[in-house]
Amino acid sequence: MSSESTYLIDAHGRMVHSWTSPSGLPPGMSAYMLEDGDLLRTVNLGTNFDHDGNGVAGKIERLSWDSEMEWEWFYPGETNRSHHDIEPLPNGNFLMIAWDFKSEAEAQQAGRNPNKMSQNTLWPDKIVEVQPVGTDQANIVWEWNIWDHLIQEYDSTKDNYGVVADHPELLDINFVDSPDHFNPYKSDWMHCNGIDYNPILDQIALSCRNVNEIYIIDHSTTTEEAAGHTGGNSGKGGDLLYRWGNPEAYRAGTNDDQQLFGQHDVQWINEGRLGAGDLIVFNNGHGRDYSSADVISPPLVNGEYVLQSGSSWGPAGPSWSWDQGTSMFASSLGGVERLENGNTLVTWGVRGTLFEVNPEGEVVWKYINP
Repeated sequence: MSSESTYLIDAHGRMVHSWTSPSGLPPGMSAYMLEDGDLLRTVNLGTNFDHDGNGVAGKIERLSWDSEMEWEWFYPGETNRSHHDIEPLPNGNFLMIAWDFKSEAEAQQAGRNPNKMSQNTLWPDKIVEVQPVGTDQANIVWEWNIWDHLIQEYDSTKDNYGVVADHPELLDINFVDSPDHFNPYKSDWMHCNGIDYNPILDQIALSCRNVNEIYIIDHSTTTEEAAGHTGGNSGKGGDLLYRWGNPEAYRAGTNDDQQLFGQHDVQWINEGRLGAGDLIVFNNGHGRDYSSADVISPPLVNGEYVLQSGSSWGPAGPSWSWDQGTSMFASSLGGVERLENGNTLVTWGVRGTLFEVNPEGEVVWKYINP
């Protein structure tokens, strides 16, 4: 997090390559090696703006194998800023998580309870699809914003008023379940920290730490459809197609039903790998004091995520999970990926430790960053 370099290591822990950014700036929590050996990385421009969140980025860079700056683009400003994760797409574009500035007046007009605002701004999350152009330009070719998919039952005179339990496809603007107990009502309300794309379904998975949920949305929509409730392959526009981890958020459960606790790095398991089509996530474990790698099997039937009326989306729990009890707890960071050999790579970020775990839960490889 404090280095402008990115390292490639082999199974013996040897550094076989590194990229060092000419900008001299640290990463914004995300880096991807592309098929041609280039590196696509987020860049942390610092926190000198009216926001209290972590994982700040503001810039994206593409470096050649030899660390030459092939493309760079800034997405900071008074009204938005990229943060945390990006997701390279098959068409050469990439998806990016960004904060979207809302004033206190806008937040309250949307139905936010003033008592749940510790600052005079609110920063909901949005997703933009970026098409790189030239060496320092880009087109935003698609956009989705949670601000278009809200519900609230706090104030009938404000926007988005309705019965939360009747609309699991919408997010309650007043549901706050942040692990930050000292300031749960800070501007970084959702703190979305991980994004993935499924080219078979043309859908996006999003992890949002401060509501302890993961979401799936339709990417086949136009930007106009993504702002509404119809259109796209799903016919549901930009509404949530699926959510999992904290059914209390849509009044379909209680605190006892919570499954995710400040999670990171949701992604689909790729085709040809054990559990293909399932979701895998690093479950940090805030409140239970241990972290785990969890696999979730969404109830996808004939292209739709089945939800029984009055209940929460399944499954009831992970189909596979691995942990080391309280000896492995990550208060922040963390990642997980299902490998081609059927094992699972788990990254314990706060300790600089990588594990490879087989399906039986045995650690078959371990690396500690020196």
